[in-house]
Amino acid sequence: MVASKDGQHFVRFVASNNETMVRTETYKQKSSAVNAIESLKKNGPGAEVVDEA
Repeated sequence: MVASKDGQHFVRFVASNNETMVRTETYKQKSSAVNAIESLKKNGPGAEVVDEA
């Protein structure tokens, strides 16, 4: 979890090559960012993958 310049929090998912894959929206409360992480852990593995290429 990272804090932005204005003190809000966001989550950045980084690949093994150290490149950012995904960055969430910003949250005023750190607890909201933690909730986003938990939601992704719970719902991510079963989510539909859409190839828009």
